[in-house]
Amino acid sequence: MKTLLEPGKYYHVYNEARNGYPLFEDEDAFRFFLKLYQTHVCPVAETFAYCLLRDHLHLLIRIRDNATGSLYKPFAMLFNGYTKGYNRHTGREGRVFRFKLKRIEIRNMPYFKEMIRYVNQNPWRHGVTEHPANYRFSSFRATLTTGPSMIAKEKVVDYFGSHENMTASLHTRVDETALHLFMMER
Repeated sequence: MKTLLEPGKYYHVYNEARNGYPLFEDEDAFRFFLKLYQTHVCPVAETFAYCLLRDHLHLLIRIRDNATGSLYKPFAMLFNGYTKGYNRHTGREGRVFRFKLKRIEIRNMPYFKEMIRYVNQNPWRHGVTEHPANYRFSSFRATLTTGPSMIAKEKVVDYFGSHENMTASLHTRVDETALHLFMMER
């Protein structure tokens, strides 16, 4: 049997729309997904970055050390719950997501730090916004603010060494060539 997710490990979880349909039709859909995410995934995983775009999504997580049982199940409940709500809202039927659960284990901190930047800068990369701070459905602003959020901000700051280093790094565009080198090393 294939192990899907393991306690204590870091993952880049991603998914995309099936058959060219949008994943998120409107702002309510984005909020609905995040509410389901907090309900189902946050109890078993720390969140370091997320980005929800119209046709795909990225989640950067670490499965909690004390997580037990089927660690696939919270993601199945997230994606299935969202699909049911999406179909009810839009009048469509069938699958919304292309994949059941796509994930890449991240095994080194330099790659992990680049992925924090990559996920937060995704709206910028895709031309959705002129600056990621302007986009509401990613973790960019939540990571930089001091207010409560589902982001493990203290740990993110620790990974970058200081709040100032993290802020400067998040505002500097990711070198995708370097990111691809990290991906080859995983």
